[in-house]
Amino acid sequence: MTAAVIEATYQPFTLDLFDAFVDWIDRGKQTTKTYLAHLKQFFVWTRYKSIVQPIKEDIAAFRDWLLSEHEAIQIDTEAAEGWSYRTDNNGKVISLSCTPNTTRQYLRSLKQFFKWAENAGVYPNIADGVRPPKVKYTTHRRDALTVEQVKTVESSIKENSRESILAAGQERKDTQGRKQRKTEQGARLLAMYELAVTVGLRTIEISRARVKDFEERNGRYFLYIQGKGHAEADERKPLAPEVAEAVKEYLDIRRAGTADGLSLNGNSPLFVATGNRHGGGRLEARTIGSMIKDALKTAGLNSKRISAHSLRHT
Repeated sequence: MTAAVIEATYQPFTLDLFDAFVDWIDRGKQTTKTYLAHLKQFFVWTRYKSIVQPIKEDIAAFRDWLLSEHEAIQIDTEAAEGWSYRTDNNGKVISLSCTPNTTRQYLRSLKQFFKWAENAGVYPNIADGVRPPKVKYTTHRRDALTVEQVKTVESSIKENSRESILAAGQERKDTQGRKQRKTEQGARLLAMYELAVTVGLRTIEISRARVKDFEERNGRYFLYIQGKGHAEADERKPLAPEVAEAVKEYLDIRRAGTADGLSLNGNSPLFVATGNRHGGGRLEARTIGSMIKDALKTAGLNSKRISAHSLRHT
């Protein structure tokens, strides 16, 4: 089907179509966010290529563009063309390329969207039949840690926490405040590490956890998890005593740092930021992943195949 036929038969290809699509799919917040990100990237690409009514060949071209090294682009409503280049802090245009797996995710979103669009009579299914790139799954893309490596990282986190607290105690300004912050940060990192490596939690599951999800029953501790595709924390995970102790210690330190020393609100995030700008706010999954990755590097495990997700494999 040519662009001319599409233009004469169907609605214009606009951002409004995406809003109608996400209303229809009725998915979770994170899934909806992912769909929109993928669809908007395709939309801005069509504007970047001066394509008004995309056809099937354009879906394949978009796939190839994602896989190749390309300049990053973004929607820009203030620009005449409707798009602009993404730049770093120095104003340099960012270049990137997507992995076959990431590209498959983009295509999956496009296929879902255009399947809905055709059924709704607003646009033909131009994604039908476009092949995703092949992904070779010979083994885990992330390595698991050995028992000794698990212990090494744990020891490193504790030692670096002690050193940070000691350094904070030698500061001339706000000594107690700095010591409290460093103490909380060290306990927080250890608790998140223990949950990831012992319980196998994803960073998003650690981020979503609330204080009330951590509970004690008859001397045993559990954490309720909001897993993939779940709207609430409905999966109960038993915690080993040392893991529960790490979480308890972190919460006690955090509680001690509050103005009134009262118990934390049950709906409060289990893990929060300590900085001046975002203090008390929920730690995002990406931030947690970066913190754990830094801890792994500090412990001497600096490899592209070792990340926060390696702890889940472990």
